[in-house]
Formats: sequence, structure tokens, C-alpha cells
Amino acid sequence: MVGLIGISHQTALLEIREQLVITKEEINGLYEYLNQKCDVEGIMALSTCNRTELYFEANSALIADSNQYIENVTDAYISYFKKDDSVKQYLYTHKGLECARHLFRVATGLDSLILGEYQIVSQLKEAFSWVDNTALVGPELTRMVHKAFEAGKLVRTKTALNKGAVSVSSAAVELASKKLGEFPNIKALTVGAGETGTIVALNISKKGCINNWITNRTLGKAEQLADRVHGVAFPFESYIEQLVSVDMVTYTTGSSRVLLTKEMLEDVMQKRNYKPLMILDLCSPRNVESDAANVEGVCIYDLDHLEEVVKANFEKRKGKLEEAEAIIEDVLNEFDDWLSVRRMSSAIGSITSTFKGVHALEAKNYKKVKDDAEASKKINDYGDHLSAKLTRMLIKQMKNVTNDGRDSEKVKILEEFFNFNS
Repeated sequence: MVGLIGISHQTALLEIREQLVITKEEINGLYEYLNQKCDVEGIMALSTCNRTELYFEANSALIADSNQYIENVTDAYISYFKKDDSVKQYLYTHKGLECARHLFRVATGLDSLILGEYQIVSQLKEAFSWVDNTALVGPELTRMVHKAFEAGKLVRTKTALNKGAVSVSSAAVELASKKLGEFPNIKALTVGAGETGTIVALNISKKGCINNWITNRTLGKAEQLADRVHGVAFPFESYIEQLVSVDMVTYTTGSSRVLLTKEMLEDVMQKRNYKPLMILDLCSPRNVESDAANVEGVCIYDLDHLEEVVKANFEKRKGKLEEAEAIIEDVLNEFDDWLSVRRMSSAIGSITSTFKGVHALEAKNYKKVKDDAEASKKINDYGDHLSAKLTRMLIKQMKNVTNDGRDSEKVKILEEFFNFNS
């Protein structure tokens, strides 16, 4: 079975979400812990600025009660991050096809803070790259992720849901432009030159900003991005000094620790003579200490403050939802068909091996009785034909009886019935 435990902008504020972020460095340890506690056979963790979702798979034959199993995995997940049970109220879970449907909606931008946003695709690809071609992920989860990519591509090409869609990054810049006015007069600093930072810097440039400053831990990446936006790159160690001069700063790093404390900001604002400073913190966990919002002259916006842009974007795109949902259901049915065949594979193997075994034994016995090579070959050929025909008949009937493998209980019964070697 495939399952999911998640927390997102729909169920919890950022201050709760950031407590359950899963990093690349934690994947191996989390898998080993869940495997030991719950026999989880594969995992994938999707952690973005607005969600953290743990996808997993397990052997359904070992699970007596799927709901209880999901609860056990949830308890182990919370325990691994040393959180108490109070965090459970913010979590959601899905299993089987509902798990797949949810992932497909995520991949198409239907479950995003910004409806139809496109950045989630690259985030999902990165999440899958952490476990792809490793022992951390199995065939069902792998297939589900690939079908999610397929659903995302179909929605983007066949509907207008993503046309002109904004990401969280560009939405934040839009919010800043409404608050600050004309960008040619603005000095802007972007902290982080990854995908989110790049989108921010490019959108600031499109707004006409001529003082577009970039900093990154790797100076070379900052310089490359600065060249693209005709801006200036600064060493990461000196970016606090640049805060004295800018009108806005956007944090886009993947840092798991605070980069700007209240104490640091108080010193900066004193040097600015308390000239207003806008701070956009697009990180989870946040890069800016929450108490920093109390510093005089500072206005901080984090991911939970994009409601105004979100509402406008939803109204613009909601008419395309039905088309996108229909595409998702089509891809979901294809995934279900694949799962059904996979469920029957063991039973089909049992039927095939049983008939082949009987045929081989009888052909061998005939050869012992009558040592005639030509007759033995004819008997062998006819046995192959007969066993193949009977196998096809039984498999066809099995598909009818089990609703193409969807009735897992009947599949198990047939598998046991034809397993004469047990």
C-alpha cells in the first residue's frame, strides 16, 4: 500500500509547519527509523515553503488494519522529530488511490497556495531525486511519482490553469510592489541564489529595479544571478552591512537556522536611522526571527501573509479546475489499472508455474515409459499449447472474479489456491 502523512498551509500556520520540515540529510535516518518501527519499505519526503509531506509504501499483506497502520506510522514520524501528540491535529493522512490523487493534485498546482503555480514541479523532482535509484523507494511509490509528473504535464499543456500563473516567489514580489511603489526607485537585496531566489530576482528586475543586489553562500552563484539581472553580487558574510542601505530584502535560502535575529535587526535599524525596511521571508523554517517584527521601522511578510495575492489568483483561475480535475482522474485510473495488474502478478505467477510444473513432470514420465524422441517432442509441444491455453483461460476468469485485481481478498485466495508448492 501507499500512504501519506502531511501538513500544509491549509492545516497549519507557518510556525507549526516549520517544526516538521524534512531535509535531504534526514531522509536516510527517517527511513531506517520507520522501517524498524513499522516495516515501511519506501519513503519520499516533499518539503516546500508551504507543505511537508511524507509519502511511504508498505507490504499490504503484512497489514491487518490499514487505518491503524497509518496511525502507527504517524506516531513513529512524530516521535522521530521529538514532537508531542498535539501536532497531530494539524496533520492529514491518505492511503491508496486517495494518496495518489492528492499527489497528482499537488504536482498540478491544484493544492498549492497559489493555484496553478509551477515551482512545485521542480520541488517534487528534487524530492524524488533524493531517493530515486536507492533502497529508500520501491516500485509502487516510484510509479506513483512518475504518474504525478505525467498528470502535471498534461494539465499544463491541455488547460490554461498554469497560463500566466505565478509562483509564491513572484507573488511575494507582487505584494512588495503594491506596498513600496515604483521599483526603479527601490534598492532590493535577495538572500539566496537558488530557484526561489532566482525567480525573486528576475521578477524584481522585470519590475524595473536597477539596484538589484544578490548574495549567496557560494559567491559564484550570486555573481551568475547578478549577471542575469544586471545587478550586483555581495559576499554572504557582508550581507548584514547591505541591510543598512536597501529598501527591501527577500530571504530565500534553505537554511535550517535563523539568519537574522531581533538583536541584529535592531543594530541595523539604528544605523538606518529607522528608515522603513520591508523584509520578505519565503523560507520554511523561517530565516528571520519572529520577534524581529517588533523592531521599529520594520515590516515583515512571511508565507502566511500572501492571502491578498492568493485570493486574486484563485478567482482568475478557478474556472479551469474542472478540466484539470478530469485529467487527474484519467491518470489516476491508469495508475489504478497498473496497481491491479501488480496485485495479480503473484497469483498469475502461481497459476503459470503450476501448469508448467505439471506439464514438465508428465512429459518427463512419458519419456521414461517410451523412449521416442519424436513422440516426446510432440507430447512436449502439445503440453506447452494446452498449459498456455488453460493458463490464459484461468487468468481471464481471475480478472473477472477479482474485478481486474481490485478485490485484494479474492486475489489472495486465488494465489493460495494455486500455490501447490507451499
